[in-house]
Amino acid sequence: MCFPLGKHSLCVLTGALLILIFSPSMARAVTPANPGSGDFFLPFSDDAEMAKDFQALAPPFLPWGPNTSGPFFTGTAEVDPIGSWYIEPVFAYDFLSAGSSSLYNPMRLSIGLGHNLELDTFIPLIQNWESPPLTPAGITASHFGAGNTHFEIKWQLTSDGNVYLPLSRPAIGLTFDFWIPSGQYQNLNPQDYGADQLGNGTYNEAVMLLVRKHVKPFMIYLQVGDIVENPATVGVGYTFNNGLTSNSQPSFHMVDGNLLYYAGAFEHVINTEWGAGYLIEVYGESQSGQNLFFGAANAPPFSFLWWAPEVEMTWPHTPKFSVTWGAGVAMPVYEANYPTTVTPMGTATLYFNGPFGYRGM
Repeated sequence: MCFPLGKHSLCVLTGALLILIFSPSMARAVTPANPGSGDFFLPFSDDAEMAKDFQALAPPFLPWGPNTSGPFFTGTAEVDPIGSWYIEPVFAYDFLSAGSSSLYNPMRLSIGLGHNLELDTFIPLIQNWESPPLTPAGITASHFGAGNTHFEIKWQLTSDGNVYLPLSRPAIGLTFDFWIPSGQYQNLNPQDYGADQLGNGTYNEAVMLLVRKHVKPFMIYLQVGDIVENPATVGVGYTFNNGLTSNSQPSFHMVDGNLLYYAGAFEHVINTEWGAGYLIEVYGESQSGQNLFFGAANAPPFSFLWWAPEVEMTWPHTPKFSVTWGAGVAMPVYEANYPTTVTPMGTATLYFNGPFGYRGM
């Protein structure tokens, strides 16, 4: 099953977003979340001084917005406040299917820019293994390296209107994403049986819509987006995005179809101080047989939907520094032209908080 997002759908989405952007916003008093000395891993000598200098860029302060690990696949609509940043050095997926597995660490860095903007960069480190029955009996091939580099600019359009009322306005944001094909995808070694392929060779662009609603003690997340993958020339042994089909031509001009990304999560924060709770998340992708800008696709379409139970906690947690931890496992609901996959997951994120706290505070 494939669900392409056409031009008319994009026009409707754009019109709705313009209404949200120019709707009246709720003004709220803002106080620095952390007016301390602030010389811990921050390029400013004093948080109180910084809060004064950047008061016009201070985000709205929510009466309930705990710092939690959050979902694995669904982004959050809020941006990091100016002066705050985080790094995610451990974010391990271990994709397990018949004879194949992959450990994926995005190495994410997120920086609050002010003006409701945030910059995220991902430089993934990947370890692949290929084993029987995909390889000759008794042989296991492995390969380690960097994958495709991902840049993201997030623009927060609205803040949560009321964290206690379920029907009040949620936080809404947009991301503008760009991928560079820095992962190896050409000149593959036949003796590695595909383990040395670390990227898909395409420059990609995407626009994503994100929504998050606080309803104490719960949070609800939604994300949907359209990814356009540019054509690329691939060689023998290249595995297409569906993870099942390989190319047999020495120089193949590949056109991937539009990729629809959709995810959502329900989060129950049991203990606010420790950011402890659990989540139920769903995540899927559908690649169609048509590319929005480049016509008919010749790469195989696919579709899948996973669901994932997850747990989370935050420790240590101080006004200046905190670490969030999360773990879960993603399991298939349905998969069409896609390998049957079970995905154990784990994450640790290091937050360095400026005078206005962390995202969504």
